Amino acid sequence: MIESNINEGNQKVPAEGPSALKKGVSITDACINWESTVEVLEDLAAAVRERRARTAGAPGGEAKTTVLEED
Repeated sequence: MIESNINEGNQKVPAEGPSALKKGVSITDACINWESTVEVLEDLAAAVRERRARTAGAPGGEAKTTVLEED
């Protein structure tokens, strides 16, 4: 599982309180940033398309297009 946020990493609540938190940075698990999220999802979509293209001719194989692939 990959978690993403606007900015990468994570942070603890500072002694100054929640108002001192950095915007767009998780306070729980470490995350990848938005740009990396887009790249990971594009790579995954490309890999899915490639695999579907290879298996489309196999017995029982059927190439399907998802909503994400239509864009």
